[in-house]
Parts: sequence; C-alpha cells; structure tokens
Amino acid sequence: MQRTCSRASASFALTAAAVIWLGSVANAEPERPPPFVGTDIQQDEILEVISSAESRSFKPVGHSSVVLRMRTVARVTAALRIRSHEIQHGYRYEIAAYRISRLLGLDNVPPAVYRRATWKEINQRFHEDMLERRGSIRRAVWWDDDGSAPGAAVYWVKGLRSVGLGNKARWQSWLRDGDIPRGKGALARDLSTMTVFDLLIGNWDRFSGGNLPTDRDRQRAFLRDNDRAFSTPLLKGRYEKLLGALTGIKRFSKDLVLHLAALDEESIRKELARDPIQRLTPLLSDAQIAELLDRRDAILSYIAALIEEHGEADVLFFP
Repeated sequence: MQRTCSRASASFALTAAAVIWLGSVANAEPERPPPFVGTDIQQDEILEVISSAESRSFKPVGHSSVVLRMRTVARVTAALRIRSHEIQHGYRYEIAAYRISRLLGLDNVPPAVYRRATWKEINQRFHEDMLERRGSIRRAVWWDDDGSAPGAAVYWVKGLRSVGLGNKARWQSWLRDGDIPRGKGALARDLSTMTVFDLLIGNWDRFSGGNLPTDRDRQRAFLRDNDRAFSTPLLKGRYEKLLGALTGIKRFSKDLVLHLAALDEESIRKELARDPIQRLTPLLSDAQIAELLDRRDAILSYIAALIEEHGEADVLFFP
C-alpha cells in the first residue's frame, strides 16, 4: 500500500469544520496509562516483572506462531512469543501494538515487553506434560548463535472467556444507533475501540483463533494477539476490510478520539523508545510509522465527517 492509499481508498476529505474540530483536540497531552483493566496494578509494574522475573516453567500454547506460557517465580505469568522462522517480526509488532495502545490511553491491551530466552532455559523448564513438543519448538524458533532468541513477554490474563457475540450484526448495531443492553456499555465501547485500533495498526487477524476474549463477566474485551499488525504494505483487500468495519459504525469513545488526534510521529517514536529492544533494532520502520499515520488521518476524517453531520454528542457516544 502506498502512503496515500488510505486517503485515496477512504475517499474522505477533511472539511473546514473538521479541520477546526481536529485542531481543537490535537493538543491533548499523553497521560500516564491507567492501571490494567480489572486490577489496581500500574502497567509499568507489570512490564518490570514479566521482563525480568526468573522463569519457572514453559508450556506451548501457540498454534500459528511460537508462544509459550511462561510461569515465573514472581507468580506472574506471561505469554512468551518468540521469534520464529515462519513469523520473524511478530514479537516486535506485539510490543509496538502495546506501545501504541498506551498513547491511546487504553487499559485492555495486555502489556508486552522485550525479553530474550535461551533454549537451555526453556528445555530445562519445559512442561512435563508437553515434552513431546520440545523438538518442534526448538526447530521452529530462529535462534541466534549463542542459543538465545528475542521475544515479547505478554501479560497473561487469567479467566478469559469467549466474547459470546456470535451474532455479529447484533453487537455492530450497538455501535451504530441500536439499544445497548444494560451492563454492556463498557463492552460496546471496547468493540468500537477495537475497530479503530485494528485499522490504525493494520491488524487484519483479529477474528481468527479466539483473539477477542472477555473477562469472566463478559463486560470488557481484551485486545490481545496483535502480532500480525503493521504489514508493509497492507494488502488492499485487508485494508478495505478494516476500513469497511470502521465505516459500519457511528459511535466512538471521546477519550480515544482525543488521544488519536494527539498522535504524531514524535510521540510514537518516543513511546517506542521506551522498550529496551529499541536500542537494538527498531520496533517499526519509517514506512510503517508513516502508514500508521495515514490510517490515523483516514479514521479522523471519517469521524470528523460524522460529527459535522450528526453532532458530537451522537458520534462521541462513549466516554
């Protein structure tokens, strides 16, 4: 996809009113991310533990990529997504997606941070019920000469359930003009945010493999498994599918839009640099950042046009 593809495909032009509106919100300052949903734990505290706590056991849980459930001596569990021959950059994109989520003020993208692992460590602590998979894991990982490989440690959320929304048309109506059931307001907001987030980062793989779980009460959705984001170029069919999901809804979170309008290249680069891997290899290329910002412009153009037509209260429906 060329840098201008998102604008051309979307066919959205910022009107004078939209420019004024966007200018009024673009000065929103990034804030400290909220505690992770369902906890009172700061996200930076989670990152510190999962990046450094000594491992206790590893159990394969991935299917299309190499992912190991890593229990630690700190009694905090993480999903360790390791660089593999088949999916070489997925661990980096998992971290980058999390960093972008912080700039958007989100609390439901599991914290992810760079962490290296060695085959010796994994082999010694491999789950005893899964020993027959050791050979396939070892062959699938792209190891460096010293027997280690880079990866992303992603906070393991316990007690996940299926979103339970088999009737996709039903929940999509919540995001247009339909009645939202009692107790589902936060979930509806998460689903709207998911649509924006996936287009922004180019995540075309949300609805495969159970990548949209909720908490036990099915009141909040977790936006996890973002390793297929940031394709460069993002194939036209995948882009159009993501764009179609966006243009099918009319209700958005005001807080999300404020943060989205404040997003720029400087803030993205600064946030990406907070992860230790950035000193070794960039999480995102210049082209990936540029295309993300193009998609951001398309999203804001659509929302601004809706506001001009329907009014801010109807469009910025969620807090």
